[in-house]
Amino acid sequence: MTMKRSTNSSSTKGLYERLNSSIAGRLGTAATVAMVLIVVGSVAMGTVASVNAQQGTQSGNNTSGNGGAAEQFAVTQGNNCYTVSPLGNDTDNVVSFYNYRGEGSGYSSRGTTDLQVEDTSQMFLYKGNGGLSLVFLHDRFTGNASSGGGAVTLEMHGLPVTGGWTVKDDGYAGSNDTFTFNESVATASWSWAGGRSDGGVYQANPNAWNSEVKIVPRFNRESASYPDPEWEGDETSNQVQRWIVRSGDGEAHALNLYEPVMIQKGTCGQTGNQMTDSGAGGSNGDGQMDTSTEMGTTSTDSGGSSNQTEATGPGFGIGLTVFALAAALIAILRRR
Repeated sequence: MTMKRSTNSSSTKGLYERLNSSIAGRLGTAATVAMVLIVVGSVAMGTVASVNAQQGTQSGNNTSGNGGAAEQFAVTQGNNCYTVSPLGNDTDNVVSFYNYRGEGSGYSSRGTTDLQVEDTSQMFLYKGNGGLSLVFLHDRFTGNASSGGGAVTLEMHGLPVTGGWTVKDDGYAGSNDTFTFNESVATASWSWAGGRSDGGVYQANPNAWNSEVKIVPRFNRESASYPDPEWEGDETSNQVQRWIVRSGDGEAHALNLYEPVMIQKGTCGQTGNQMTDSGAGGSNGDGQMDTSTEMGTTSTDSGGSSNQTEATGPGFGIGLTVFALAAALIAILRRR
């Protein structure tokens, strides 16, 4: 009887050990599977989150509005050429962006105060929901009458004939500013008193900007609007001192006040022009304005900053990651 009980006890113990071993094996396998799934899920979720975050940054700042690279234009003056992109995010309206205010509000642009620079005339392209626009912006609005006004006449050849002056700053009756256009030449002439800004917007369909646009400047005494009867101080204290072209990437390039400028779709290399250093006054030696001193604020929150287009992640992608880990899982299970 004693030996029989010993035999039964040994059998029971062996069965118990085999059961424990089997359970442990299955638990180990389950734990391995769970760990692999956690790793796969973490890598996949992390990569997707990284891609989504990058795409969110692009959609908020991309100036082309189509998820690709921003449109580019070559701005050429003499031997100097600068590749620029439009400001804007392809959804805002350029009229709202410019935000012209008339009587009682200074007769100035109130939507571009973060871009305005005193004694400086500037131009830039703007991509909005109504089309592609060439924007002209002169001086800086302060709201206080003072010396520091100016005058400029721009003669423009090659503007799209299907477009027009969407904003005339100023276009009220009795204004000294004039805007004319025929099939070959458009002319805009401005004069403004100190404490005001001035300018205008010429807008057309984006596909219409395929021809070269030539802009012939006549600043200060050469302007048809010189002098302005509302100027404070003598004529020498009401002068435009700088002319710049602004780009959607935040750069601003100095231009010569007395030489024509050509604007053409494409980059400097594509149009046959080469990027060269500019000797125009007000630049930092490479044709770009010194934004920390002379330019004041140059914020381009209107959608002008550029971002990387490639998404960050583990390098070999979600698909290959899942495949490799799944193969490892199969190999582990086969050894069980």
